[in-house]
Amino acid sequence: MLAAFAAPLLLAGCGDFWQAPSTSTSTSSSGTTSTTTTLAVSSSSVTEGSSVTLTATVSPSAATGTVTFYDGSSSVGTGTLSSGTASTSVSFSTTGSQVMSATYGGDTTYSSSTSSSVTITVTASSSSATAQDQCAPAKSASASSSVTASARSVSAESSCPAPALETSEADAVKGGTYSATGAEAAVVEGDGALTLSGTALSASAGNDRGVLLYQSSAAPGDSSFTMTGGSLTYTCSAVPTPACAQGSTTSGQNNPATLFSVANATAAISLSDVQVANNTSTAANPHGTLLTAAALDSAWGTAGSNGGKVTFAARGTTLTGDVIVDNVSTAALSILADNSGTGSTLTGAVNAADTARVVTLALDPASLWTVTATSYLTNLSGLDVTGTTINNIDGGGHCVYYTGTINGAAASTTYLLGGSGGGYLAPTGTTGLNCN
Repeated sequence: MLAAFAAPLLLAGCGDFWQAPSTSTSTSSSGTTSTTTTLAVSSSSVTEGSSVTLTATVSPSAATGTVTFYDGSSSVGTGTLSSGTASTSVSFSTTGSQVMSATYGGDTTYSSSTSSSVTITVTASSSSATAQDQCAPAKSASASSSVTASARSVSAESSCPAPALETSEADAVKGGTYSATGAEAAVVEGDGALTLSGTALSASAGNDRGVLLYQSSAAPGDSSFTMTGGSLTYTCSAVPTPACAQGSTTSGQNNPATLFSVANATAAISLSDVQVANNTSTAANPHGTLLTAAALDSAWGTAGSNGGKVTFAARGTTLTGDVIVDNVSTAALSILADNSGTGSTLTGAVNAADTARVVTLALDPASLWTVTATSYLTNLSGLDVTGTTINNIDGGGHCVYYTGTINGAAASTTYLLGGSGGGYLAPTGTTGLNCN
């Protein structure tokens, strides 16, 4: 069970310390009104895995719009100006010199400008770390030919497992390889926000969940997990291990194991062009479980309102697994194409137990939901309809029932589902349908 305390982004062996901020200034004179952008960093020398706050100040302070922060030529975050300042947080998974800069994009009155660069020196991490449940996991680091950042493997002690990444703040990780054994791949607590770009993230076992977004205190958190590119792998299959007991009823664990778990939190999960391997299959459910929004532990929050309220969006990503939502939880699912037009796919059942307060699903013509068991939803949108046939839902001979709207309009129509197996999309309570 997770400890009830907040911590910044943690990787095995990382440490944080404070130095006087470093600054750099550059001025642009083009445009109607010229601006000056100054970049300050909270520390110019940090250990590998530590978070650094980048703050841009734009003068005149009346300038509006956004600032983009760069590590060399690669963007590491953006911030919206407020009273002339914008900031973001970033961590480094490789040692050496990191050259940071900030660019103000301008607005209708003020011209763009770019700061001078600030160099941050990243040194190797120490041999110990404070991690989830105040554990200090074993660790090793080695070079990786597949990523520009260093690779990290976390082999957690059996008596004290720790996730590969954990945060209760706003943190970004670019590149790198992070894995955990006997613990979650990532944990986001409270109002934390974890943003990954081009990162390889994996875990096996892990308290029956791969990525956990939760809040242990009474007030629910408002957390997010955003991943662009890279890969996400979670293995908790039918063969049980001490930290992966499929079908467990242990308090604080999912039943069954799931790739994503949301509890006592309003959570946003976004995957764009991510290679996902969800290895949570069982004999009863060969597709595994993708997402669980539920009250996992009675000690978290207030009973009756400590479920999950999750917005889950996938773009250009292939997904497998069921979506499970309990009676104090909601889910808004979007299975959509990415910017290049590559669609997403979901293979699994949604709210098969018909327990959720609200479950909505948005599709587009480039994306496909393949149904694997009877499912229950509130509203569906983006359906590709020809007559009374839904083309972007493959029914597989199953029925999907709805209580609300279809493509934004109230409906009481029974539709045929596409695919060779047939099936129906019908109002809840419809009888006489021949469904698997």
